[in-house]
Amino acid sequence: MDVLNVLVFLFFSAIEWLALIILTFAIFKFQLPGYWGRLLLSSFFLSLLSYMIFFELDLSLYGPLVQMPIVFLYFWQNFRIPIFYAALMVVNGYVLYTLIQAVILNLLQLFGIVVTPGESVVYVIQAVTSCIVFALAWLLIRTNRGFTFVPDTDRAKIKWNKLNVRLLVMSVIGYVANSAYNFLYYVGFTPLIILILGTVIFGFLQYLVFKREYQEYG
Repeated sequence: MDVLNVLVFLFFSAIEWLALIILTFAIFKFQLPGYWGRLLLSSFFLSLLSYMIFFELDLSLYGPLVQMPIVFLYFWQNFRIPIFYAALMVVNGYVLYTLIQAVILNLLQLFGIVVTPGESVVYVIQAVTSCIVFALAWLLIRTNRGFTFVPDTDRAKIKWNKLNVRLLVMSVIGYVANSAYNFLYYVGFTPLIILILGTVIFGFLQYLVFKREYQEYG
């Protein structure tokens, strides 16, 4: 890739990462004003990570498989969120982001537009997805919706009750599924399969997250 293509990739990748992180923060009602510097820096560094994975290491098929553990470690160390909750937040946000993008890809397919990896139109898909995600995050913040059980300090103790164990298991399933989505898409499976699987996994994950929130205040 020439310098211009690299810069374009980094720009759209950074926008995607920023949208994903802001959405995740909005879902779990983290206050954005205190994190803006770290959010922007994190998005830039994660875009560099994406570039390295996709082009330098040629691991396009396994992008989320490699990225997600690094992202939740980043949440854990950079934002001081307990590692269990960091993993839950990242998987929750990542699965929702993938689900939104799968909806867009399916709509395009209905109009006869098939998007294949590596095409310039992918940047348009990234931009549209990011705009939708930013709007969704703004709506959550504006309406004061979201979950409050995730502590914003890594000193919080985690009780390993049945519900938290199920959340952990579901986070692992979400991680594996999201890693599989990327592989399925690159080898030619239709976005509809990704959409169906994503909906089922996200729905069940949200059911457990709602239960966890209710348990917090019940």
